[in-house]
Amino acid sequence: MNTRRRISLNLMVAAVVLAATQAAAQGPAQGPVPNTLPRSLVPASYPRWEAGGGLALLAISTADTTAPWDTWQQKGEFRADLGRYWTTHLKTEAAVSVTNRWHDYESTFIPIPGQSVPRYVFTNIERRLFAVAPAVTWQFRENAFMHPYVSAGAKVGFLREEAFDRPSGGPYEAPRLDERRTTVIARPFVAGGFKSYLSRATFVRSELRVAFAEDGVRQFSVGIGLGVDF
Repeated sequence: MNTRRRISLNLMVAAVVLAATQAAAQGPAQGPVPNTLPRSLVPASYPRWEAGGGLALLAISTADTTAPWDTWQQKGEFRADLGRYWTTHLKTEAAVSVTNRWHDYESTFIPIPGQSVPRYVFTNIERRLFAVAPAVTWQFRENAFMHPYVSAGAKVGFLREEAFDRPSGGPYEAPRLDERRTTVIARPFVAGGFKSYLSRATFVRSELRVAFAEDGVRQFSVGIGLGVDF
């Protein structure tokens, strides 16, 4: 009987010692274990929408502006865009843009009744390009400071032109010209750039965009802007 009691007592002592050892190993309650994963500026759960705006330097061929000479013109372009993420890499977006107003002129000869020498008429032309550009974008990498991306889409431009004659002094006044017209210019484009995050939702975006026609490049631009994911 004494032997059984000693065995039971030894088992109880062993159990108490084991419980105390485990409690000492765990230590006092300290709440949740802090996250030791590497920190990222980009949230683990990818956003659904993106909005932004910026400025670009647009070079446009005069073949796209109906100008009578063959050259390139440089214009400032103001952009705003909205995008929708479908995965962490795939996004559809649309951008709207407008350029600053620029001026050209044309000169033509007109015959003057009763005179053998024709007369110059100078026509002022003011132009401004509005555009809408839907695109599909593939963004590389995840949860990183900088994301390279490529895009492809179509830029549909609306070229607004106002043409009017300069006053022409002298005994004979040429017929006055005052015209307004809009030309639609649709060009496919490809683009590429980088999104660099300043915080978990705010980023800077730089981009190079090239639009082309059957005979080659017609427009290209370099731009930079700010945006936010939400």
